[in-house]
Amino acid sequence: MKRIGYIVLGMLLLLCLGTVYSYSVFRKPIEATFGGGATLSGLPYMLALFFYALFMPVGGKLLRKYSPRFVALFGSIMTSLGWIGAGFSRSYLGLLAFYGVLCGIGVGIAYGVPLAVSVSWFPENPGVALGATVIGFGLSPLVTAPIARRFVEAAGPLAALRSLGVAFLFVTVPIALLLRFAESRETSTQSPPPPRTNLIRQGKFWALWMSFFLGTFVGLSTISITGPVAQEVVGLSYEKAALSVSLFAIFNGAGRPLFGYLVDRKGFKTGALLSYLSIIVASLLFFAYPHAVTYAFAFAVLWMNLGAWLAMAPATTYALFGRATYAQNYGMVFTAYGAGAIVGTFVSGILRDLTGSYLTAFPLNALLAGGGIGGVFLLERFARKEECA
Repeated sequence: MKRIGYIVLGMLLLLCLGTVYSYSVFRKPIEATFGGGATLSGLPYMLALFFYALFMPVGGKLLRKYSPRFVALFGSIMTSLGWIGAGFSRSYLGLLAFYGVLCGIGVGIAYGVPLAVSVSWFPENPGVALGATVIGFGLSPLVTAPIARRFVEAAGPLAALRSLGVAFLFVTVPIALLLRFAESRETSTQSPPPPRTNLIRQGKFWALWMSFFLGTFVGLSTISITGPVAQEVVGLSYEKAALSVSLFAIFNGAGRPLFGYLVDRKGFKTGALLSYLSIIVASLLFFAYPHAVTYAFAFAVLWMNLGAWLAMAPATTYALFGRATYAQNYGMVFTAYGAGAIVGTFVSGILRDLTGSYLTAFPLNALLAGGGIGGVFLLERFARKEECA
């Protein structure tokens, strides 16, 4: 197989795993099925993203001992079983256990495999390779949200969860069996692992972690409320709200290779500043003028920026800490994603329940992005300091 084929395989695997981003299609129907407000209905999504991030380092460690195909297969099967189990749930507790915990763990274990495989085949352009691979995760709602909506409309949210879980099982298993590292990487995994530096003692790690946290806080909280905002604030129908989720996925996917390329050519600082500034503009614009046109513009920008951070963070991890322990190091950096998922989703739900509107989340987005700009310069300072040391 030509090396570009491994990027395509990675994209397809992540397309299935990224269906977690289509959760907003399920959110209102789940509220109607089990009751509860915005905070409660957001918990399965929040928990899935948390365990996804928590088990990213585990997936990295497994890749030091086992082949990519084994790790991808293990994670993919767990993900599918999580979806299927969630479909048999009769309460939020079941959804939390299967969709939140089991599915989240499976995605976390499998997610890093196609990234590590792609970067092993394209070490000369890691940002582009990583950005292209994670397009699949970002574009997933474009494909899966319309399918999920039709299943929900035909048989309800629980049947839709079961059906998607079975479909993923048949798609992801063959893909996982085809994944492998480039020869040089295969050889390196058989040799003793290189010594690791203590990331948590390095200022540049924490500056990157905080930058990633702020970017994912905004992005993940936005994704989780896309459907409800379309219906409650803008006044779109359920069908049009679900369609908007699919369309925004295009921008989420496009942000990954775009910002991956930008980081390769111009560096992290340029990409991160562009991301934060566009978040500020989009958030304040929609808050001031909450209409269909500003909704389309603002959410396209905000979805794109989540994709941007999911390309910039791995590429910057690779640049700052090297290739040898990339999978483990990015697993540590990726815990920022889990923190952003929990805090962002929880805060957006709380604000909705307290104020009666999702609009209050948008000034907060702008404020956090402003803080992120300071973090960008802090990372640059730490990186220069350690280079001179």
